[in-house]
Order: sequence, then C-alpha cells, then structure tokens
Amino acid sequence: MSSRRDRASHAVTIVNPTSGLAATAGSLRKVLADLRGRTIGFFSNNKPNAAAVLGRVQAQLHERYGIVGRHYAKSVPSLAADGGLLDEIARECDAVVIAGFD
Repeated sequence: MSSRRDRASHAVTIVNPTSGLAATAGSLRKVLADLRGRTIGFFSNNKPNAAAVLGRVQAQLHERYGIVGRHYAKSVPSLAADGGLLDEIARECDAVVIAGFD
C-alpha cells in the first residue's frame, strides 16, 4: 500500500485527444422566432448513440413544428469538422442541433 506522500509525488499528464486549433471566441448565432417550416441541421460527431439521439430529436421537431431535417456528420470523431462541411451546413440550414456522445 502506498503512502499519501508517494501518491502526491506522481505527476499527472492530461492530453487533449483532438487536433487542430481551438475555436475562436465570439458568436455568429441568430435567434429564430419560430421553428415552423425551418430547415434544421442535425450534426453528429459519429460517436456511438449520437445519430440515434439526433434522429429522435428530429422526429419530435418535425411532429411539433414541421421542420425539414438534414443530417451531417464528421468523418473522424476526434478531429475538427472540415470547414467546407461547416460552410455547407450554414448555407443549407436555418439552425443546427449538435450531438456528440462518448
């Protein structure tokens, strides 16, 4: 059994599993007055359960507000989304629901 002193002398290294630059601060968001008839993007990071959760959220929003859903996904969960994909989502959608689960 190790003493408290032994455990306190060990260093802990924390590693960020993502690559690329950190997001810049700021926001370009706009608030929608209503969801009725809007095109909503559903963006998955491709981790387990993300697509299933987004599918259920889309079904509920379609039933309640008549939204049109579009699905998008990152190709590699641990990497940042491609700028071209983000531009496509911005052009095609009025709002986006993002889900990532471990």
